[in-house]
Amino acid sequence: MTPPAFDAIVLDRAAREPDRPLYAFDELDRPVSAGEFADLAGRGAGMLAALGVGRGDRIAVWAENGLGWLVLLAAAAWRGAALVTLHPGLTAAELTTALARSRPRRLFVAERVRDRDGRATAEQAVAGLPPDARPDGWHTFDDDLAGLRDRTGAAPTPAGHPDAVLNIQFTSGSTGPAKMVALSARNLITNARWTADAARLGADDRIASPLPLAHAAGLGSGAVLALVTGALWVSVRRFRSAPVLAQIARHRCTVLQAVPTMATMLADTVEAEPERFDLSSLRVGFLGGAPCAPALLARTRRVLGLDRVAVIYGQTEAGPTISVDPGDGSCGPPGATVGRVAPDLRAVVVTPGTRTELPAGTPGELLVRGESVTAGYVDDPAATRAALTTDGWLRTGDLGALDAEGVLTLTGRVKELIIRGGENVSPAEVEAALLDDPDVAQVCVLGVPSPRWGEEVGALVVAASGAAADPERLTTVAAARLARHKVPTLIRTVPALPLLPSGKVDRRAALGLLTGGEER
Repeated sequence: MTPPAFDAIVLDRAAREPDRPLYAFDELDRPVSAGEFADLAGRGAGMLAALGVGRGDRIAVWAENGLGWLVLLAAAAWRGAALVTLHPGLTAAELTTALARSRPRRLFVAERVRDRDGRATAEQAVAGLPPDARPDGWHTFDDDLAGLRDRTGAAPTPAGHPDAVLNIQFTSGSTGPAKMVALSARNLITNARWTADAARLGADDRIASPLPLAHAAGLGSGAVLALVTGALWVSVRRFRSAPVLAQIARHRCTVLQAVPTMATMLADTVEAEPERFDLSSLRVGFLGGAPCAPALLARTRRVLGLDRVAVIYGQTEAGPTISVDPGDGSCGPPGATVGRVAPDLRAVVVTPGTRTELPAGTPGELLVRGESVTAGYVDDPAATRAALTTDGWLRTGDLGALDAEGVLTLTGRVKELIIRGGENVSPAEVEAALLDDPDVAQVCVLGVPSPRWGEEVGALVVAASGAAADPERLTTVAAARLARHKVPTLIRTVPALPLLPSGKVDRRAALGLLTGGEER
């Protein structure tokens, strides 16, 4: 079935359930209903029309999570335009680079972006652009959208299309320069629907999600998922443990959506102040964006009082979800797999760099194809050709194995394989061995340049609360579980792993810490 355009979904939800709470943010006194959201989207579309924004144009938003962010997305869809999402953590120089690459017709900036003056930063960023790359104009907006609410006049005729580019996402860039992924309404809506089905989330759920809207998980598997299911999506401007827990209690949230690092920090806060927050309404954890160790899943479930913890795996290019383990044991023990591949996706495992399909259970590179997969990267045909085959298969770059029932087990990244003296070493396998130790909370395994072996195995380790995570002892632990060539020869402990804005480990920064820090 062809999904409707995004603006049509907004209008349909408003027509059927105008008073249904749809989005809640910590700066708002109450949730915004479906009818109110559609009204704001129409007013936003009128504003864009007055600014000359129409079909095929791009607008960009630089802001933290908030109602204005989502209204701009819906308004862009209404006009047949695309929203370029700029992460709020960008510096002025990075903002200049992103604008030079994406070339939006209009730029919208929040009054405050984290601890910075949005207006002053935008002025600096735009001034750094060559004249032919500058937007026609840039605009600030406030949290309550007072100016938009006061706008008069009829909304323009909706001009969205399921296959028009709706959202342009910058990838994390953990293994190379960030690319601009084009996602259509079809990509996002199809993916959100089956993600909700696979995780068993529905209209009665209230989803607490501190994930940034500037990344595909927060947007597609969060805000868009809520719109298509009728669930309430509850977010905060910026992740902080206490405000997230307060929102869960305030809105009686049933689901927590987070990356593993966030789940760890939330559990730390709850253990430190067990009586402060009422989390009795929570029943499901919904984790993804980084490997989910069994110990982390068990702790999250225990400390937050969850019935189950679903694990989601995906990539921005896939829209974003590829597979889901609902956490009910149907896909194996918690953390052992990343669940079943979406029924709307086809998936094969091949010999890396080829199209040679491998038998069930044999590790190789994962390829996926389906309605939620991007058509390519914006203004980058070379990157598109490298990532997508001519018949639409996305080369995920992830290594894994598919069993006969479509359950996926990940083993690493093609580009992250460590080659030590001609032997291939999967970082994920070494990380799993170290995470089995109770003294280890998080770990990142990397290849370290070696004049003798080409690469050696190194590990950055974050100790569990109250533990020491002694490197010498951990080397012994690894040696008892792994072949000799897989055992890390360099282990360093750090207070925290360096993260990208998406919550994924910044592997380039991690390598710098591993090779430049003091050994402990």
